[in-house]
Amino acid sequence: MPDLKLCTDNAAMIASAGYYNYIIGKQDNMELNAIPNLKL
Repeated sequence: MPDLKLCTDNAAMIASAGYYNYIIGKQDNMELNAIPNLKL
């Protein structure tokens, strides 16, 4: 298991990725869906 300091909310990472996609004009349609239990 990772250290507790690495188990924080990653909202800032998601927001940053969304921001950079936005400024290059990338948009996803409404069919985009999260798969919370996707195996790695």
